[in-house]
This record gives sequence, C-alpha cells and structure tokens, in this order.
Amino acid sequence: MRYFWQFIVIVAVVILWDIFSSNLIPSPLQTLEAFNQIITSGVLSVGIIDSLYRYILGLTFGALAGIVIGFIFGFYPKIASAFEPLFSILRPISPIAWVPIVLIIFGIGNMPTIFIIAYSVFFPVLLLSIKTIKDLPGELITVAKNFGASRLQIFTGVILPSSFLSLISSLRLAASLAWINLVVGEMLGAQTGLGYMIIDSRNQLRIDILLAVIITIGIIGMLINLAFGVIEKQISRRYDYDRD
Repeated sequence: MRYFWQFIVIVAVVILWDIFSSNLIPSPLQTLEAFNQIITSGVLSVGIIDSLYRYILGLTFGALAGIVIGFIFGFYPKIASAFEPLFSILRPISPIAWVPIVLIIFGIGNMPTIFIIAYSVFFPVLLLSIKTIKDLPGELITVAKNFGASRLQIFTGVILPSSFLSLISSLRLAASLAWINLVVGEMLGAQTGLGYMIIDSRNQLRIDILLAVIITIGIIGMLINLAFGVIEKQISRRYDYDRD
C-alpha cells in the first residue's frame, strides 16, 4: 500500500507539472524527449561517469581524513583541544567560499570539485568519528587490557567492531553531502559532468535538457542513499546490531 501512495504522489506531481508548463517551463513530454536526446548522443553517460569519478575521489579523501583525524582526536583529547580553535573557524565556512582560491591554485578541472566534495564531507565525518570514540564502552577496553590484549588487538578486536555501524551511518550522511556539493563544484569549476551540463544547457536556453539533468541528479542521489542504507542494514544484521 505504501508504494501505491508513493506512485500516486509522483503521478500527481507530473500532472501538476504538465498543467503549469509553458513556453518557459518545458512539459514532462518535452523533458522526456530531451532525456532521449542526451542519452542517445552519449552526452549524459559521459557526464555521469565524470561526475561519479570526482564524487568517489572526493568522498574517499574527505571521509578517510575525517575518520583518521577523528579517531586521533577521540583518543587524544589534548591534540583535539589544540586544533579546536582552527577547526571551529573552518567548519562554518561553506565549501563554495573556497572556490575562487581553489580555482587559482588548481585551475579548471577535476581538482576544484574534488576539493569541494572532500571539504564538505570532512567536518561532519570528523565530528561523528570523535563522538563514536567517546561513546565506546570503556569497560570493553578495560576487559581487553586485563586479558593482555595489545593496542593493535584492542583496536582491531574491540574499537573497530564497536564503532563500525556508527561509521557507516556517518558515511551515509557524507555520501549525500558529497553528491550535493559535487553538482555545485562542477557548476563553478569544471568543464564536464552533470553540474557543468546544467550551466551549459542554461547558456543554450535548453531548459528541457536542464530539467532532464536535474532529474538525473536526483535519481542518482536517491540511489546512492538507498545503497548506503542497504549496506547499513546488512552490517547491522551481520554483526547483530539490530537484535532489539
């Protein structure tokens, strides 16, 4: 029944879209024809591949840096305290604010977008990683030490399993943020990709293609979120996190 109502909502939105379409706003049929045009020409597939390449690199760099530094800060509060003023200044700054400087340093291409994605992902993952370490049950580490476990054994046998689900949840959030900022980064500092296609279609006054690309971005973003949700559920079942 849930899927029925979801289908009804989508149909209602398409009908309203068709009703309010005009010379400025393409109809659903015109947008569908634009979809067919960019698919058959191969432009859409190239844009998706380029965007996913930047997305994966930016997400990987940002998430890894956030997790590693978050673990260090979680275990060594004095180091975290030393960097707190710096990170408190950098964290509220929008990634887009860095675009002019990043373009000067790296030029137009992949690097500005990858930097924007990594920057947008880094701080949320960092904070969640620190919280994950702070929330670890201290008695588990104490018991492991009493049984003579080394630091490496404690890390691999206690800390990682206990924090794994929280890290996957933080990566799910990071994946959504990365996809949003990917498009913005490509609109400002790239010459290929889905974000660039939005700017290019706007410049050519092809609003039908622009809408087709926007819908593509939404669908891929939804699929990414669903994929991370499935991974999160599988890990929960695998390690018995959801036994309640």
